[in-house]
Amino acid sequence: MVGPRGLEPRGTFLRLSSSVLPPRHKVLSLPVCYYVGSDTSSNIMNGSPEDEKHVRYISLVRKDGGEPIIGIPYREMSVDPDLVASFVLAIIIFENRQLRRFVKEGYIVLIEEGEHVVGLLILDKVEDEEPYRKVLAGIIEKFETDYSAPLTYWRGDIRPFREFALYILGVYPYRRIDWELVPHLLTKSEATPDRQASIPWSVGETDRRISMVIAFINGKRTMAEIMDSAGMSQEETMAIMSMLDRYNWVTFSRRITEKTVLTKLTNPPRYLIGVYGDQLLKVVDLFDGGRTVAEVSTMLPYSKEVLLTLVKNLVDSGVLGFRETTTE
Repeated sequence: MVGPRGLEPRGTFLRLSSSVLPPRHKVLSLPVCYYVGSDTSSNIMNGSPEDEKHVRYISLVRKDGGEPIIGIPYREMSVDPDLVASFVLAIIIFENRQLRRFVKEGYIVLIEEGEHVVGLLILDKVEDEEPYRKVLAGIIEKFETDYSAPLTYWRGDIRPFREFALYILGVYPYRRIDWELVPHLLTKSEATPDRQASIPWSVGETDRRISMVIAFINGKRTMAEIMDSAGMSQEETMAIMSMLDRYNWVTFSRRITEKTVLTKLTNPPRYLIGVYGDQLLKVVDLFDGGRTVAEVSTMLPYSKEVLLTLVKNLVDSGVLGFRETTTE
């Protein structure tokens, strides 16, 4: 794998929205998504990308031939989205009729056409559909700009187009994850075969980006720190982390610091008492949901470093839990 410093990104995603950035980043007030690429034209998408909770499905379908190029399911639906796409194509392509919106079993289907592809965005009913439509139009414009040649000289292979999912998931991630959470890689085994499921978008440049992020996951760095270490943008990092979360590659925990407030959930199991001794019972009882780790350390003959290590083991074992976390 090419190291983070040896791989030059093709472009940089910039999210100028305060709700999705780590707190230390200076942002503008307008929720505008810019993409600036060295090998593509600039693209601006206005909208409310934070509302991806309403998004059910995004699809790009080739006009000539009707091949589904990209289809990203977000949440379960009572209707088959592929059947919806087929219905739309039949009307637009074969009946040569314009169709920009319809409702199917309570879902809103927004349709935008480009030169080569038709885009569908299926979402729950919302008060204002226009931001979603603008985002969909921007996705199509960006896609047709990036893949102008292969779309013009079609060869039938849709696999290379899958890497574009990184861009789409940068706008609408599977879910938006707290920047201060610490990701942990899950180990796949016969007992847990659902872990590290195949990520369908892990091809080409997106595969290299995913590998870069994974290389920085060590169970200690927060998402914000991984973003900085990998030299990636907020958009790319959030998109990749949401992929890793969706396909069971990672789990997330809060960072435990001197300012963390914990509470006792249960008595420590016997094997932990065997390791640390009977004094462990006293340590656990001191975490009452009101004291910080630093305050507890003043009541014990241990250094803060030793206590932090012990506390992490107790949290991982389910003995202690988070009641409140004070920002560092």
